[in-house]
Amino acid sequence: MSLHNSADGYGAMTKALHWLIVALFAFQFGAANIMLRMSEDGTVLGIGQSGYYNWHKSIGLVALIVAVARLRARRSGRLPDWAPTLSGRERAFIHRAEQVLYTAMFVMPVSGFLYVMAGGYGVNLFGVWELPNPIGSWPSLAIAAKWTHIASAYALVATLAGHLGIVLWHTLVLRDGLIRRMLPRRGGQAR
Repeated sequence: MSLHNSADGYGAMTKALHWLIVALFAFQFGAANIMLRMSEDGTVLGIGQSGYYNWHKSIGLVALIVAVARLRARRSGRLPDWAPTLSGRERAFIHRAEQVLYTAMFVMPVSGFLYVMAGGYGVNLFGVWELPNPIGSWPSLAIAAKWTHIASAYALVATLAGHLGIVLWHTLVLRDGLIRRMLPRRGGQAR
C-alpha cells in the first residue's frame, strides 16, 4: 500500500488520518456530553468538569492540526475511483457529506477556540501550558462563536449519521466490501 492516494485506492496516510480524526471526534463528543451534564464540583472517571473542558479544548486544537494534515494528504496524489457499487444518489450524498465533514473539521475547533478566548475562558493546553489570548475579551464574538460551534456540531452529527448509514448498508446488507477501502490493510477492492 502506498503512502498517498492513487487510482488503486486510498493511501496509508489518508487511512491513518481518517481513523485518527474519527477517534478525536469520538473523544470530543464523549467529553462534551460528560462536561455539559456534570455539576461544577462533580467528577466522572476521577476527572472534574474543568478537567473535561481543558481536555476538550486541548484535543480540539490537536484535531485542527490533524485536519490540516488530512487536507494536505487528500490533495497529494489523486482520489481513487468511486466504488462501483455506490449508486448515483449515494455518490452525490458522499460528495456533499465530504464537504460538510471537511468544513466541520475546521469550523469546530476554530469556533471553539474563538469562543473560549473571546469569552475569557482561555486554554490550558493539556494542563501544562496556558496559551496566550490573542483576542482578548469580546463578548459578541464569544456568543457568535459558541452558537457556530453548537450548530456545526449538529451538522456534523447528522452528516456522520448519513455517512455511517451508507457504510453500514454496504457492509451489512449489500456485503460488497465497501469498508475495506478505508481499512488499514485492505484485503481487497470493493466490487
